[in-house]
Amino acid sequence: MTNAAPPPIAPPGQHAYPANVAGKSGGVAAVLEVVPGLFQVFGIGHLYAGNVATGLIVMFGYWMLMSVNILLCFVFIGFITWPLCWVAAMIISPLVAADACKSR
Repeated sequence: MTNAAPPPIAPPGQHAYPANVAGKSGGVAAVLEVVPGLFQVFGIGHLYAGNVATGLIVMFGYWMLMSVNILLCFVFIGFITWPLCWVAAMIISPLVAADACKSR
């Protein structure tokens, strides 16, 4: 059994631990968007940057958009819109995630 110190008690209105101790790397956030993005999973870089709500919105929003594109594949237009949406997400999402790291 170890004698672990209790967590520090913060004064009212302050957090016990600083929110951004070591800083987040914009490059890591971008890589965390691009690599899983190759497998149709976006939003992980936003989660890393600390924007949990944005990351989940990007992730589930992209999946909802892809489900619409799958339905559009039955009338052929989905074969055009699906790759266009994926390329747009591969460009925009890493840039926004990297920028979120800089603003923190």
